[in-house]
Amino acid sequence: MSVDILSTKLPPGPTFTYPNIIAPMKETRTARPGIITRRPRESNKDGVNVNISNFDPNYIIYDSSTDTTYLRGRLLGKGGFARCYELLDLNTNKVYAGKIIAKSRIAKPHQKQKILREVELQKDLKHKHVVEFHSYFEDEENVYIVLENCNRKSLVHMLKHRKTLTEPEVRYFMTQLVEGIKYIHRSNIIHRDLKLGNMLLNDDMQLKIADFGLATRVEYKGEKKMTVCGTPNYIAPEVLQKRGHSYEADVWAMGCVMYALLVGHPPFETATLKETYVRITGNSFSFPDWVSPSSRNFIKRCLAHEPDLRPKLDEVLQDEFFSAGHMPSFLSVSCCTNAPRFPVYTKFNRPKSYVVPDAQHDPAVERITSPIKELEIQPRHEPTPTKREKSAGMSGSLGRNTPDYLAPVQSKHNGTRSSGSEITRSDRSDRSDSPALRETSPKPRSASNLLDVLSTCLDHMPKDVHHNPETVMDLTVPWVTKWVDYSNKYGFGFQLANDSIGVLFNDTSRILLSPDGRSIQYFDVTGKTYAYTTDDVLDDLEKKTTLLMYFAKYMDEHLIQGGNLECSKDSIDIASGPLCLKKWFRTTKAIVLYLSDGTLQVNFFDDHTKIILSYQRNDYFVTFIDEERSANTYSMVHLIQDGCQKGIIDRMVFAKSMLQNIVDIEGAYI
Repeated sequence: MSVDILSTKLPPGPTFTYPNIIAPMKETRTARPGIITRRPRESNKDGVNVNISNFDPNYIIYDSSTDTTYLRGRLLGKGGFARCYELLDLNTNKVYAGKIIAKSRIAKPHQKQKILREVELQKDLKHKHVVEFHSYFEDEENVYIVLENCNRKSLVHMLKHRKTLTEPEVRYFMTQLVEGIKYIHRSNIIHRDLKLGNMLLNDDMQLKIADFGLATRVEYKGEKKMTVCGTPNYIAPEVLQKRGHSYEADVWAMGCVMYALLVGHPPFETATLKETYVRITGNSFSFPDWVSPSSRNFIKRCLAHEPDLRPKLDEVLQDEFFSAGHMPSFLSVSCCTNAPRFPVYTKFNRPKSYVVPDAQHDPAVERITSPIKELEIQPRHEPTPTKREKSAGMSGSLGRNTPDYLAPVQSKHNGTRSSGSEITRSDRSDRSDSPALRETSPKPRSASNLLDVLSTCLDHMPKDVHHNPETVMDLTVPWVTKWVDYSNKYGFGFQLANDSIGVLFNDTSRILLSPDGRSIQYFDVTGKTYAYTTDDVLDDLEKKTTLLMYFAKYMDEHLIQGGNLECSKDSIDIASGPLCLKKWFRTTKAIVLYLSDGTLQVNFFDDHTKIILSYQRNDYFVTFIDEERSANTYSMVHLIQDGCQKGIIDRMVFAKSMLQNIVDIEGAYI
């Protein structure tokens, strides 16, 4: 069989020379050439985005029984016999987890039997908290078990970042674990290897029980299994003592898992295996002071030495622990690295007038805490809004005399470019003259407002802090995910988090392609707007539309997204007031991107980290994307109280200097 591979270069058209862009002129790291003829970041039938660059075009796996071709991707993990990789099904564009076992490593009959038993036990299990079995096949070299892919790794990885979890999080995961185990037991299966590493998380932060390599089926009621197996820190005493074990061994392991999530390590863990087994058989463990009474009681019930004294799964969720505190209905993926801020902490509605402790009389601090009161920061040189204006939200707080942020601005360089500092013109006509719309429609915050808040935050936040505050959950942050600089000939291309794509041309006009790739908006140098579709391109705009499509194709095929900071495609509607890159420039250290809604983004060249400053939900936020492309967002209100790590502060200081440059050059109301 064959696989079509897209050419990495496109033939030049009569009016276009394909950009020969060098590495420093593009965002993040280059990806491998694409494999299929659609866009590399394509939605599969489930609406999930797939990045083709994560898969090796030279490693093709073929399942002849179903005529399915897979591409092998990243290594997810490895065990005694198997290695687990991401597998891309080229028929459906869906990503799976593929357990690949070399036949040379399972030459003995009992090893082959173990693999077949695992497949037999898991293939019919269908539950939202059990990793779903997809297929099993072989070729000359390997055996393949294709399973549901869980992108957020396991609770081991989560605990590695977090050290311990909060009680609400533990309640959330334990509820799902209980439901999954209950289903497995009703299928007459004992898992026998329940541990943090076998509890995977998908993109919705749903727990999935994995790895049935040690599982066994109970053939008749009351049957006791005699095999000694499992992971040492989670093995029940009846298993170690060969007294015969059944479903209760999984309940014991469940107690060990809960203890580990709360405390940071399993209850019987020691430096030696021998000592660990002594503690297990002697039921010797203790709790740190911070573990709540309801948590202690439930764990003790699960870790009862005698199996018959452990709780039955049908009654487990009635335990006081599951009703003693807040139960989240969902968790953000940011919880993988940072502790969340739950409603339980604020359910009594903290006073609107509170300020930072020990700083009640500092006007500068009161400016940054004013978002806590009315979530309004006053712009420079503007009168204080009336009560009615404040109630109108952000647009009301700016007042009716606020300059038109989107009005065309004449270039300070007479049409010439200097370090990418040309001023892009935005549309004037897309702003309604209706007073009602002006009151309710959000307006971009000025750079001077953002500078005021950032300066005050940096001046008063605690220093020498070694931990970051709780990350903000479920906030949609507007940002530039990809960019390409070809301003020496055409302009600057960019892709936003909602997958809309735009170009700032050297003549200061700009063009935007909607996330679905069908609708286009063009803003000429006077600010006039033209709307059309890709199927009906205006004659005068054919060349610029062609350039837009080439920029879009280049970024899709050659660039990967600059961070794991997702944004709904519906969250930024360009038809009702387009979000666009308004200004950009580069320094020796970074590229600075300023969006039309007042968001400032700084991408650092040396380590690919990014800092994003934005205004949303009536508050100011700082988003940091680290070297591993992991993103966390913090409220400035929390930063001024709790501080953050030095690496983030240093980048905030740099962003402040860049913001000051924008205000000094362009004026307070850009």
